[in-house]
Amino acid sequence: MDEVIKNLADVQPTSPRIQPVILPSDTPEQKPFVAMLNGTATNQLISLNSSTTQPVIDAITGNATIEQGTLRVFIDSYNELTGGLRVSTSKLLDACTIALTEANHYRGADSELKPTVTIPLDRFMELCGVPSTKASKDKMRRKVKEDLDTLYHISMEWTENSGKKQRDFAKMRICEKVGIIRGNITLSFSMDMARYLTNAYLMQYPVEILKLDERNANIYPLGRKLLLHNSIDNNRRKGTANIISVTSLLAVCPTIPTYEQVMSTDRAVDRRIKERLETALNALSFISWEYSNSKGVALTEEQLAATDYKTFSELYILFEVLDAPDHTARLERKAEAIEAKKRKRKASKKKKPEDGENA
Repeated sequence: MDEVIKNLADVQPTSPRIQPVILPSDTPEQKPFVAMLNGTATNQLISLNSSTTQPVIDAITGNATIEQGTLRVFIDSYNELTGGLRVSTSKLLDACTIALTEANHYRGADSELKPTVTIPLDRFMELCGVPSTKASKDKMRRKVKEDLDTLYHISMEWTENSGKKQRDFAKMRICEKVGIIRGNITLSFSMDMARYLTNAYLMQYPVEILKLDERNANIYPLGRKLLLHNSIDNNRRKGTANIISVTSLLAVCPTIPTYEQVMSTDRAVDRRIKERLETALNALSFISWEYSNSKGVALTEEQLAATDYKTFSELYILFEVLDAPDHTARLERKAEAIEAKKRKRKASKKKKPEDGENA
């Protein structure tokens, strides 16, 4: 890690000083939500936790591999890391991705891409709700260094759907240089990852989520999943942005076992699955929620009284993101632009000359 930090320090100019990206705002009237780039790979990575999803470690090289869905995560020199994939790693990656979002144009030109981001350590502590004491700062610095080291050693390969097509992504590093330089957390995304993210998608991210308790590994990925689902324009158009299935949420909670795992051990389904999900949902201060059926239909008396896992697993979570930005005007403009393009294409087809006519 020291070598990584040294390498990064070598490429930074000594004058002028680094101008850190302040995230999300250095003014008292900071917005409760900020835009954050996201893609299939990073979204899946957030729900991984190496303490619960045990990596496969190569006995000779010490490198580790974790697979989840179509995502394969490679962690070089895993045995030498003191951190591993954990909630604080996810928070740091998201904070750096917000800084990347601020520093670049969405789907802009490669020549303008700025992959290196900086966040003052003091500012990151404030966003995470860590008290500004010397002891807290020393502890936070150590944790951030460990998380930077983990991110530096990660590469990913994955498959994602784009419309009706499937696209395979070759092994890609998250970042190339990391360190804490003159009190600033500094991370240089690999050009491939920076290009991937700036051409992926945007979601609305409440900065309050960085304060979530890290001792419960389910809370952060669960909250982020709900926010991502709520931010997807297609979900908004279909009217499904505020409703999601229980099974979709269970899939991103690393410490909630599957039904099969519970039934093969103590069979405590309510305590180990249902109650853990509810505990995590109740910890999210930026949402309100309730159980429902699909399309927001209220539960029946039979469903309310049911205690079996099948009934529970078929339910949905109807939720509201509190103080979320209003996207009505933007979506209307987007719909108008799409319709204008369709009209233009139709008009151009009508103007094409018939066979035998002069163009």
